[in-house]
Amino acid sequence: MNWGFIGFGRIARKFLTSLEFVQGETPYAFASRSNAVELEKEFSNVKVYDNYESLFADPDIDIVYISTTHNFHCQNVIDALSAGKNVLCEKPMGISSGEIRKMTEVTKGTGKFLMEAMWMRFLPAYREAIRRAKSGEIGEIQYITASFGFNSPNLKPEGRLLNPDLAGGALYDVGVYPLTIVSDIFGWQPDSFQAQAVLSETGIDQSIQVQLSYKGGEMAQVFGSIAMNTNKEACIYGSEGFIKLPLFWKAQEFEIHKDDNIEKVELPFKSTGYAHEIEEVVKCIKEGKTESPLFTLNDSLMSANLVESILSSIFNQS
Repeated sequence: MNWGFIGFGRIARKFLTSLEFVQGETPYAFASRSNAVELEKEFSNVKVYDNYESLFADPDIDIVYISTTHNFHCQNVIDALSAGKNVLCEKPMGISSGEIRKMTEVTKGTGKFLMEAMWMRFLPAYREAIRRAKSGEIGEIQYITASFGFNSPNLKPEGRLLNPDLAGGALYDVGVYPLTIVSDIFGWQPDSFQAQAVLSETGIDQSIQVQLSYKGGEMAQVFGSIAMNTNKEACIYGSEGFIKLPLFWKAQEFEIHKDDNIEKVELPFKSTGYAHEIEEVVKCIKEGKTESPLFTLNDSLMSANLVESILSSIFNQS
């Protein structure tokens, strides 16, 4: 398939490397409102547009990959779908449950494929760790911890991470990863939660902690930050042992701890890691599907609902 890129930053470059790794998939066109001239010089074999509308109108493009700032995702997705394109959109695909519902309605009306690019869900090591946890290998799962924090020096108030108009904040940017691994085990609807955040001068969550409780007595604690480095590790604790995933959002290995025994499992990802979600998208489109069973549009909706509830609780406190 021919791919069109909307927005072209750091993540798009990593995605491009993996796209070129997947046989039969072609980076066909890029659209950027800010650096089209530079892209044209750098990528001589790729069409470059200085506006998104021209890329959407290109009849040779089969699918659009969207990596603009979060606040633009919903309209970009709707425009691409309405132009008859399949769409893969970076997370979070929508910054509210209402946006997810709008996009879902449009994709059902067009019959085109749409998926949120939660690339972690498709990594072999991550999928195997979740499978083995759910299989009962460590007994009844009772508790999960996960953190994803990094320190961003010299952040500017107008930049993507701190600007509320660009849907900045730790929960949108990195906190969705810890929430997703917890939800992959316990589901998207906790019985209750408590959230605390440290707010930036611009009023967004620069660090956020959420404690979640579930009806069966299970518990989880997640942490996300754009102002503090953490070990970026997830642990799934069962009655008979635990599974540890270092760098869980880009997992290539994990450990199963039972008594004094440690089993180390290595399952490296292909290329930069994005190849696995690309392969899933291609498979689904070839099979005529409008969404992936591995990360459905309802997953996106439930994720947005949970994030929305957490942020509401934070800002109602402040």
